Amino acid sequence: MARVVLHIGTHKTATTTIQDMFAHNADLLRQHGVIYPRLSRVAGHHGLVMEWNKLPEIYALPNGSIETLKQLARNYAKVPGTLFLSSEEFSRGKPGARVDFRAVRELLSDFESVSVVCVVREQWQFMQSIYLQASKERQPPRPSAMVDSVLRSDMTDGLWIDYNLLYDHLLAAFAPEEITFLDFDTCRRHRDGVVGAMLETLECGLSGSSLKVVHDGLSNVSPLALPTFAACVITEPDQPARWVLECTTGAFRLEYGDDAKSCLWTRSEFAQLMEYARQRNGRLSERLKGVQPEFRLSESDPHEGRIHRDGLNLSFWTRSCRWMYRARKS
Repeated sequence: MARVVLHIGTHKTATTTIQDMFAHNADLLRQHGVIYPRLSRVAGHHGLVMEWNKLPEIYALPNGSIETLKQLARNYAKVPGTLFLSSEEFSRGKPGARVDFRAVRELLSDFESVSVVCVVREQWQFMQSIYLQASKERQPPRPSAMVDSVLRSDMTDGLWIDYNLLYDHLLAAFAPEEITFLDFDTCRRHRDGVVGAMLETLECGLSGSSLKVVHDGLSNVSPLALPTFAACVITEPDQPARWVLECTTGAFRLEYGDDAKSCLWTRSEFAQLMEYARQRNGRLSERLKGVQPEFRLSESDPHEGRIHRDGLNLSFWTRSCRWMYRARKS
């Protein structure tokens, strides 16, 4: 049968790694019944959402989103196998940037089945990764403002933090049995990592260890949270330069050790986010029980040793200043 699987993210769940690995191994995947088309200069299929969400021109497709989806249907709807389309931009929740999945499904209606796979991660980690990604492109919102936004509107930076809202949006176009949620931490613990977990979900009989590795199997890795926060504070309102981040990272590792776990949130914010997640993730598990009875979102140990934002000491800030002074002097 010919089917389509839409991998819709979410953001910062190794989506770029999956896209890079699938693009690099497209011929091997094709031999095992998985079609991963090259649509533009980038490996991800972000151009497919530009009918609904304006993205940078680098993602634009020559024929636009609608015509490209029609062409994909013409090319592959009668070909046995699985057409795998991947973009985290499918999961955006901001009004005016939400993808109309009913329209997407209609454009792909010639396929025998259309389904969705969505990888989600614990909210405090997800929000932290959103902050770190934003810092690569601009001065990110202050952490406290992000927490306030989530507690007030269940959203930050245009992304749903309550995954029930994303599920509601998907249910407007898909039946529950056509939607699969995967827990990011569980995928990371897969013997072949997140890529292996995705291949297993596709049921193509191909293991992650069979794929040729690109970018060491880790694409678009986030920097350490607290050194990034410190660099952003120092350079606000400007985006932190790379050399500033290198200084704060060096100071952090020297102060707390190379293995120190870094958490963007204060202890109080962390507790708020844990309670926020516990309530909403429990509800999502209940809603999925009929189709995914074993689905659970991982929950961090609140007592695990982490350096929180309010735990940054004077010595760290002093070290950071000294490193920056020496860097500028040299």
